[in-house]
Amino acid sequence: MRAADRRERGIVLVVVLFFILLLTSAIATFLRRAMLDASIATHRDRARAAEALARGGIRLGETLLLEDLRLKGAQGGPDSLHDIWGRVRGIDLEEDPDATLYLEIEDAAARIDLNGFLVKGEVPTEKRAELEQLLTGVIAVMPGNPDERAGYEPDVLAANLADWLDADEVTATGTPEDELYQKRDPPYRSANRPLLSVDELRLVDGFDGPLVDALRPFVGVYPLVGGEGVNVNTAPPWVLAQLTLGTDVSGFRPIETDDVERIVKEREDGPLCSGETAGSTCTALADLLSGETLSPKPTEHSSVFVVRATAKVLDVERRIETVVDRTDPSALERLSWHVE
Repeated sequence: MRAADRRERGIVLVVVLFFILLLTSAIATFLRRAMLDASIATHRDRARAAEALARGGIRLGETLLLEDLRLKGAQGGPDSLHDIWGRVRGIDLEEDPDATLYLEIEDAAARIDLNGFLVKGEVPTEKRAELEQLLTGVIAVMPGNPDERAGYEPDVLAANLADWLDADEVTATGTPEDELYQKRDPPYRSANRPLLSVDELRLVDGFDGPLVDALRPFVGVYPLVGGEGVNVNTAPPWVLAQLTLGTDVSGFRPIETDDVERIVKEREDGPLCSGETAGSTCTALADLLSGETLSPKPTEHSSVFVVRATAKVLDVERRIETVVDRTDPSALERLSWHVE
């Protein structure tokens, strides 16, 4: 065989090997893309199924809140964690082995309503004192070293928040409320209305991220108008620990740990009454506290609830949170809607 023929055959072999390699690479790329598309489609289907399941959980939560009203009837009764809506937490409500559904219903009155300090467009002196006491208590339990906490001035923070909430446009000293905020980048104005979320506090002078995060477990913003007070039947111990106790004659002082423990222990056996439910079988809060009262004023009835549904289909999870107002049972109102 001539050398020229061998060279030609060698070139042909190289070309054939090149195209085989190119074809193999194309097939591998196609298979990888097909597997990726299939994975994306599967994930999308599971995400849709999980969101649909979570939406069903929200509807179930709303139904439980209405069923609670029906069971209590016209006479009503204290809202507590013993109610039907309070007993579903931590229970997997889905029978499908490939899916889970957990429902959590939180009473908005279990936290201190910041908008409850606003009365007819202003924050009265006594409400400002309550607000200052709340800020003092939360700052005292904030994480971090004492030097960092010392930088917060509760009286100044309370005044700034009161100015943000009240309807007028001047501070207590007569200066324009917007003067400071207009110097920021970008400039903005004082809201002069109820807070729409806890995160809105970040816009108020002095309320930085760490302070807002520290306040979050203690406070809320619902209802936006006409706050009902703190429900001692549903409020967690750390919220109860921020209340004050006393009488109009003797004055009010920070509640003691023993009083908080007594409230928590007593409500485990049944709901507490703050005096609004006449003729019920619940324990009177005044008797439990030796005739003293709590401030902010406690309540036993709730109309606004946070409903959270967490659904998981295999490895895909969806979470929906909504705030509902059941003041009018015939037209349940959703105040917010958030999907994760």
